[in-house]
Amino acid sequence: MKEQDSFRGMRLLTEFKAAHSAFGEFVILKSSFVDTLTGVVDSKVEMYPDQQVMIRLSEAKALIFELQKRVRYIEAGIEDAGSTFID
Repeated sequence: MKEQDSFRGMRLLTEFKAAHSAFGEFVILKSSFVDTLTGVVDSKVEMYPDQQVMIRLSEAKALIFELQKRVRYIEAGIEDAGSTFID
């Protein structure tokens, strides 16, 4: 992401497709995004191209674990006050 991106103008994941290689032990993720300001009147909307990334099996497992944890927290109403990577 660009340094000037923030929650207000951050990319919103709108679609994804996945493929994998058992032999190579990786997942390929193709994702589409829109600017979160899409549809807001008089807003400068940035266009984001689709992205395709390859994720090693070990990283895919870590990502799944983290996403499952975050979903559980959201469903339980636990707010994340400690994240500092979002500028």
